[in-house]
Amino acid sequence: MTTIPNLPEKSNGRSVWRTVLIAVVLFLLYAFTVQTIDISLEKPLNPERQEAFGRVLRLLADPEFVQADAATGEVALSQAMQTTLERIVETIFMALMATTVGTVLAVPVSFLAARNLMEPVTAPLAAIMVAVAALPVGGWLGSQLGQLLLVAAALVAGQPLLVVVAAVVVLTAVYLLLRAGLPDAESEAQGHSRAALLRLVVAGLLLILGLGLVAQLGVVAGKWLDGVLGPLGFLGNFVFVLSDFILIGLPGVLGLLGAFLAASYGSHYGQEAVLRLNETSARALTVAVTLVGTAVLVYGIGSALNWLYLFDNPERWTTIPAAVAAVIMAVVAGFLRVKRPFAVGFVIYTISRSILNALRSIEPLIMGIVFVVWVSLGPFAGIMALTLHTIAALGKLFSEQIEGIDEGPIEAILSTGASRLQMIVYAVIPQIIPPYIAFTLYRWDINVRMSTIIGFVGGGGIGFVLSQNIQQLRYRQASVMMIAIALVVMLLDYVSSRIRARII
Repeated sequence: MTTIPNLPEKSNGRSVWRTVLIAVVLFLLYAFTVQTIDISLEKPLNPERQEAFGRVLRLLADPEFVQADAATGEVALSQAMQTTLERIVETIFMALMATTVGTVLAVPVSFLAARNLMEPVTAPLAAIMVAVAALPVGGWLGSQLGQLLLVAAALVAGQPLLVVVAAVVVLTAVYLLLRAGLPDAESEAQGHSRAALLRLVVAGLLLILGLGLVAQLGVVAGKWLDGVLGPLGFLGNFVFVLSDFILIGLPGVLGLLGAFLAASYGSHYGQEAVLRLNETSARALTVAVTLVGTAVLVYGIGSALNWLYLFDNPERWTTIPAAVAAVIMAVVAGFLRVKRPFAVGFVIYTISRSILNALRSIEPLIMGIVFVVWVSLGPFAGIMALTLHTIAALGKLFSEQIEGIDEGPIEAILSTGASRLQMIVYAVIPQIIPPYIAFTLYRWDINVRMSTIIGFVGGGGIGFVLSQNIQQLRYRQASVMMIAIALVVMLLDYVSSRIRARII
């Protein structure tokens, strides 16, 4: 028969003292907490306060759903009920719009914030600095190209029939160019990759021009449809707003795309140059691009700080620090191994996660206050606040989902010689689609509840009128809105849970 050995008395004594110490610390912590938040039972036990509390509860328990006409005695929906129905629909669609836009923007951010995807990404110092230097150049060229294409589309904006014909011709040309073939391994082996790449670039430019033409036509058609469709005029307004967003956002989107392409190709060709050159030439190239890249990076950071704080002497925060830092980094780069890989992926991952965490720490209510100052009172400010918080929240959830995927398919795809983009498309995306959809539905549920709170600061939705009724002590009317919010949240929770159960 085996016996359990007795634990040493000294170990038992330490365990007892540790438990006593933890208990004392917790006691002191909660005692200080009670003192800090000023918990007192005298106020809730006050008879006058109890009477006021009971009166509010009785009013909330008697919502004003209907009201009778004093003259005819007819019963109809109360004004509070009609307002509630209008505002609750607005609240649902605010949450839907914020969730949709936030999800679309959170997906690419989640890949940058996924450690298992970004940590293996390394590059020599020269490749990193070429990418940094090319980033603003590509962004500027992309935005200028977008402006030029929109100007070209605007030349025929006054003639709708000509716009339609031009859009059809341009989109047909895009279809024919893409049908002719994209650059692939076979075309590269035959020496035709440059022609295929040129066709792709021309097709992309024509597609953007066609999008500008369609947007110009949509602005005109939207105004016309809004006036002739009557009760369905909201369809025309949607076409107008969507077209207006395209015209305003197209240069910015092209700028971001140009910056991304410039950084990607700059890093690729910078790395190839370093690997092909001899040691002396590679070192000279590294020092030169480090000088330029550091100057661009520091100058950009200083310019952003100057825009935010409006310094009296901007050059002290832009030109001078950029020059000093560039010289120092160039000297340091001269002593480093030119082909040494640096963990640039981990840096991008850390920056992305830090930004997401910072945005998540700011409540949508605070964001709503800021956006109300920018775009005035109304649902638009609430949508912008919810969208920004949705990007941060879903970006973190999505990235953690990527970090938890099975690594087997990734290793299998990479073993075939596939690129990182092909690995993401064929090994990562199939594993994350179901949880992404589930998280999106859950976020819509959260945004419906958040949009109620944002309304208290003028962000639109039912929260705006709810706060007005509470401030005016109209508790019966406020009760109608609170019940509507509860029913909508329960319904959305039930629907989203059923959909998530089918997907996962």
